[in-house]
Amino acid sequence: MAGRFRITGAVCLIAMLIASCAPSDPPSGLDVGREVYATACSVCHGNSGQGVVGPALSQVALTWPDCADQIRWTTLGSDRWRVEVGDTYGATAKPVLGGMLPQEGLLTPHQIAAVTAFTRVTYGGVDGATALDDCGVAGS
Repeated sequence: MAGRFRITGAVCLIAMLIASCAPSDPPSGLDVGREVYATACSVCHGNSGQGVVGPALSQVALTWPDCADQIRWTTLGSDRWRVEVGDTYGATAKPVLGGMLPQEGLLTPHQIAAVTAFTRVTYGGVDGATALDDCGVAGS
């Protein structure tokens, strides 16, 4: 009986080790967005989206009802937006005043879409599945 217990225990231990070494699921789009926000956005927009140098993000879904427009703003930054799109931004037609840095070349398109979805969910109150789908990161 003691020998059987040791074998069963050894089999369980091996199974646990194999399971712990198995690759984990890739991070979801919101997890990617959270990481990007923490490292690339929070310096200007605050750890909780409350705004610091950049504006607070509590109205992000009202400013940008269309995720594609918010992605474009984030990609271009304020200077390129002014040149390529115009002197106002968002549905509220706010004047382009600030120094939003272009994220193109600093972040991948997937990271920009993911952080956009993250801000829409976390600070704008948009449903997670809706934001991920609208921003093109659904299923990730």
